[in-house]
Amino acid sequence: MNGADIPRIYTAIAEWTACMIYALTLKRRFKGAKSAAAAALFLSAFIGLQIGAGELPVSLWIPGMVAAVLLMYFCIFALCGVKPLETVFWTARAFVLAEFAASLEWQFYYYVAETVAGGDRAAVGIPVLAVFYSAVFTGTYFLERRYKAGNLDLGVSYRDAVAAAGIAVAVFAISNISFISRDTPISGQYAGEIFYIRTLVDLCGILLFYAHQEQRLWMRAKFELNAMGGALERQYGQYVYFKDNIESLNRKMHDFKNQIAAIEAEGDGVKKAGYIEEVKKGIRYYEAQYDTGSKVLDTILTGKSMYCAGHGITFTCVADGALLRFINVMDICSIFGNALDNAIESVEPLADPEKKLIKTAVYAQNNLLAIRFENGIEETPRFKDGLPVTTKNDRENHGYGVKSIKAAAEKYGGSMKISADNQWFALYLLIPMGGEAERRGRPRS
Repeated sequence: MNGADIPRIYTAIAEWTACMIYALTLKRRFKGAKSAAAAALFLSAFIGLQIGAGELPVSLWIPGMVAAVLLMYFCIFALCGVKPLETVFWTARAFVLAEFAASLEWQFYYYVAETVAGGDRAAVGIPVLAVFYSAVFTGTYFLERRYKAGNLDLGVSYRDAVAAAGIAVAVFAISNISFISRDTPISGQYAGEIFYIRTLVDLCGILLFYAHQEQRLWMRAKFELNAMGGALERQYGQYVYFKDNIESLNRKMHDFKNQIAAIEAEGDGVKKAGYIEEVKKGIRYYEAQYDTGSKVLDTILTGKSMYCAGHGITFTCVADGALLRFINVMDICSIFGNALDNAIESVEPLADPEKKLIKTAVYAQNNLLAIRFENGIEETPRFKDGLPVTTKNDRENHGYGVKSIKAAAEKYGGSMKISADNQWFALYLLIPMGGEAERRGRPRS
């Protein structure tokens, strides 16, 4: 055997283990005995394929590698609940990982066997394999778990899959060019050089994948930050609009009162009295403004309740607005504006008038500020990572209202919880009052 040739069974174990890393960190299609049986079956397939490929002539080396990659693809697709396009992405990463692990292990094995064990390869083969495979694959497993634990699953686009496949092809071509020709500027002439080139290029490939992943995370974070900022600005704009219109409306109502007083002084006819009573009812309707102890909250609640009244939605609120004294104006707008907009959007299309109900409450609970929003629903929404998945077609640009609410609560050390059952949706916020929360907020305006 050429010293640069990694034993086929070592390659098979590396390819299978790399697939298992993603089978354990991605959503699994099977669990328990079925998953273990499928994994064992694929291990046998990898070993059989590599041993069979070892008997082929060198001219069929590339087709043999293509067959190995296809087997990795079907392994990940069969064991993980991912779509075909996503499978391309994860297969590319698993393939480069397997190449790196096998190359690194064989490089150190060859060094230890020749320089430490005096050429006794049999004595160091299994120990070196166990040490380096364990180190590479265990480290990768925990790194991938970090992304999963941080809810950093970004999904895979067509561009991501093509980029991953391109990286894998380029890495494989450059790292194995010495097997095709040793007469190129980047080929190795001796086993040590070949080891070094192959391992270094494979390592660069892995670093490229993680750099790509971090770039995707940064771009998504930037997109979400802009979207949440836009949602916040819209809610604050609504607050300013409501505030200006309510003040204007109050002035008009005062004028109406003076006019009615003048009409009443002229006579007491039946029609005139009925007309006056209707006008008074209208005035009482528009005068039904909230007085919670927070001018900001009063403005938001009044604006939303007026909309509800005009669209057949029953809106009730019991709130101690003074408890919001440490919450920034923008954050109040974000929490109440987004939550009530979502509730209105949910109940407005409902046919049953009894379900067109929104309840809001703000109260103190064991030195915690409790904010609750409840509304009727027709169907229980689907949840992902504890948040409801938007039903709108343009999912990329929606769903940030709830994230803005969550971010506002967490800014003050609080938390958000959402539940949905029995055709009833509820969003709860619990925020510590006083201490650190007070210092994080700004004076209420």
